[in-house]
Amino acid sequence: MNHTLQPRGLLVALVGLATLHLLWVLSGAGPEHLRPYLGNFIYFPIYALSAALALQTGRRHTGTERQAWTWLALGIFSWGLGQAVYTYLYIVTDTNPFPSLADVGYLALIPCFLLGIVHFPRFTHGRLQNAAFLLDIVIVVLAFGDLLWVLDVQATVEAYRGQPFALSIALAYPLTDLVLCALLLGLILWRPRHLSAHQLWTLALGLVLFLIGDLVYAYRTSKELYELGQPLDALWSWGAVFFGLAAYASRAGAARAVPVGTSQGARTSARQLLVPNAAIVVTYALFFLLHTPLLGQHENFDPVVGVVTLLVLLRQGLGLLDNARLHRRLAHQAEHDHLTGLYNRVNLQPYLADAIHKACEHHHLVAVLFLDLDRMKLVNDSFGHPAGDWVLKEMGARLAGVMQGEHILARVGGDEFVVILTGLDHVDQAARTAERLLAVVGAPVQVQGQQVFLTASIGVTVCPRDTDDAETALKQADIAMYQAKRQGKNTWRWFDERDNLTAVEQVRLDTHLRLALAQNEFEVHYQPIVGLGDAGVVGYEALLRWTSPVLGPVPPAKFIPVAEAHGLIEPLGEWVLRAALAQVRTWRRTGGPTVYVSVNVSPLQFSREGFVAGIAALLTESTLRGEALMLELTESALITDVPTSVGKLRELRALGVRVALDDFGTGYSSLSYLRQLPVQVLKVDRSFVNALDDEGVTLVQAVVTMAHGLGLMVVAEGIEETGQAETLRTLRCDLGQGYLFGRPAPAVPVDPAQEQRGSPESNAGKLERGQSGGLFAPGLTAVSSD
Repeated sequence: MNHTLQPRGLLVALVGLATLHLLWVLSGAGPEHLRPYLGNFIYFPIYALSAALALQTGRRHTGTERQAWTWLALGIFSWGLGQAVYTYLYIVTDTNPFPSLADVGYLALIPCFLLGIVHFPRFTHGRLQNAAFLLDIVIVVLAFGDLLWVLDVQATVEAYRGQPFALSIALAYPLTDLVLCALLLGLILWRPRHLSAHQLWTLALGLVLFLIGDLVYAYRTSKELYELGQPLDALWSWGAVFFGLAAYASRAGAARAVPVGTSQGARTSARQLLVPNAAIVVTYALFFLLHTPLLGQHENFDPVVGVVTLLVLLRQGLGLLDNARLHRRLAHQAEHDHLTGLYNRVNLQPYLADAIHKACEHHHLVAVLFLDLDRMKLVNDSFGHPAGDWVLKEMGARLAGVMQGEHILARVGGDEFVVILTGLDHVDQAARTAERLLAVVGAPVQVQGQQVFLTASIGVTVCPRDTDDAETALKQADIAMYQAKRQGKNTWRWFDERDNLTAVEQVRLDTHLRLALAQNEFEVHYQPIVGLGDAGVVGYEALLRWTSPVLGPVPPAKFIPVAEAHGLIEPLGEWVLRAALAQVRTWRRTGGPTVYVSVNVSPLQFSREGFVAGIAALLTESTLRGEALMLELTESALITDVPTSVGKLRELRALGVRVALDDFGTGYSSLSYLRQLPVQVLKVDRSFVNALDDEGVTLVQAVVTMAHGLGLMVVAEGIEETGQAETLRTLRCDLGQGYLFGRPAPAVPVDPAQEQRGSPESNAGKLERGQSGGLFAPGLTAVSSD
């Protein structure tokens, strides 16, 4: 607690003393007989408090930053100590003690500040910028030196003529003021990296007050106009206050390095542009001021004017050179990728158009290869994005090593690259290049000490064989690349016009899917799930259906993959879950207290981090317990990351939600993972039901026996015949669904008046067999299986 409050207490005391000093000088600095003592000694506690703040700040940092604040504290304290020595000598001798030990304390402030600021880490600049900054400082220092010569130095030389030691001490003051001026400009131009904007400007303001105080004091002393207790004296005390404020702002690591490319970086660039021009304007303004009769300047020519003029011309020349360098750099950045240094997509299409035009003239071929790295997401998720950036740079370098001649390699997306091969005589050259690209990508790469293997998918189009339009060629190569991904990745594929039709259809479906979500064009159909032992309905599987006003009925097998590929499966899946839970709530209110709903879940949905939390929220929203919902998942959704899947399944079981392993028996890994996955239901695929001959019976019996041994319930899908149902019942299969019991059908809205008249108990008897042999809950239309 004390450690936290101590800097604040020091700052309050510092500001309080400086305010008392200001009020004292503004009120007349009385009483007059105490003025020499109060007016001189007040500086020592003010500078001591400021130094204590800087020293404590240094202790909170490490390395060069600690040394920087320590030097600043030493400089501040030395000036205050010099003032204390001066006050003591003045009291003892009753004369102005000059030269004396006090001068050592005064003069030590600037060298200490110089050492302190040099120790702050600084932003790096180019050699041209550094030279320009130095010229800015030299120009202003020369002008300021000319001003000091008029205001102070000439009179000082005359006053101490014949006293070499006193003269050297006296001249040290304007010299340190020149250093102070250079230090102030250097602080602004070479902005220390660990100083915040607030610290920078408070520290600079303290130096400005100190410099103005010295300059005005020198002028008034030379004219014998200075008296102790004038408002001028407050400049030094408030200079110390701003030094202390800069130190206080750095407590607890308040100052942070400014990242490249932030708005602060933009303000730094603006400052670097403003300062040199302001320095030139101020310099010439000072020259005109210095050569007015008011200041006694009657010389026809000041040599400093000529020197500064030459320096200004040199500074402008450096500015032109730096602008040209900046222009070249910006032009390069506009055409190249900032991470890999390869070309970007800006000039890719114009270059390709020119290459196709030349190929048509000279009867050559141009090949466009669109390459996508297949496993970059795994690298970013496992090792972090900085490691992923390093891998992208490495892959860019590898791909560039394959290129020869005038071929072009560009990075056009996160992990996407485009290769343009020109001057080809045969398409086999493009095929061989694609193979080499796959080989260099497939070589292992070291990431944080581990070997990582990546693959690539490449699409290839040939111009002008496939198209003579650059934009179309890039699209075709992109389409072919996605076809290569669908074929299993780590391969390449030629563009095929049939793929283009598929891609256009996908875009069209994507557009209408988004409109369907916005306009609520979807509906849910329900297929009953019955107990094979007593033929009673126990639940319903919710099946999504879509009839587009433009496309007509679109089967799920067609639009679900598009929804998954285009990021629509999550909102679509959430919509189905919400609708199904609302429907089962209605059923339970109108006669089916134990009926549940079974909903299919996409692997992409299940893989999301907040999936279980979303299920819990939907159950709460529908005021249902978990046993009202069963989720159907394929083995591919569960075995990608078994430990994570097991954790999610256990969380779902804790909610009371059951999980069914759908299409059981069609995957190669079901048996090996079944014991690890805490599912409650197995759904036997319809292909086993359709083949209930001697061999099919044996397989189904083995599945049922194994499932029951693991405590799982078995559901058989695709039951269409009475004989199939009887066989499955004999094999002790628990549940079944299929056209025999009812086709998927929409739920009929319930009349609110009828819902109020009937209770769940009284309506429970309405679960009965329909005329066509289907079983339906209240509100579900009977559909004949004939």
